Amino acid sequence: MPKAVPFTGNQLKTNGYYYQISNDYLVRPYFLYDNGILICIGGGEKSIEEMDEYIRKSYIRDSWYKKNKYLWGVFFIEGNSIRINRLNQDYPHRGNVREGIILNDTTFHITKFSSSSGDKEYDEVYYFREFYPKPDSTNKYIK
Repeated sequence: MPKAVPFTGNQLKTNGYYYQISNDYLVRPYFLYDNGILICIGGGEKSIEEMDEYIRKSYIRDSWYKKNKYLWGVFFIEGNSIRINRLNQDYPHRGNVREGIILNDTTFHITKFSSSSGDKEYDEVYYFREFYPKPDSTNKYIK
């Protein structure tokens, strides 16, 4: 896993989370932090209200997420490109990478997924939702 690099740009907002839409539900939300760390909070398919409540309950009140290293990763932004690196839950010593383009400060499009089994074309669009308070980004897995 690469080290986190502080994000000092303005290509994407960081005062909330980014989510994908599947079957009219939010899935795979990511919180991006100014320190270059991210957390993929999971939670399955939920409405916006259900996802907000899930985050408040599971990530703000509880701290179980701090113990799951597979939720954590780092992100890098160069120009209008984004790269997300995370560990692979099934293969702990291997990571996976999502790459894409930033469409505006509230939307990015993942077009490529790379893992130990090879590269795949992807079509995942993530949208921003302002959210406060964010879960804490301190963890024991990424420096």
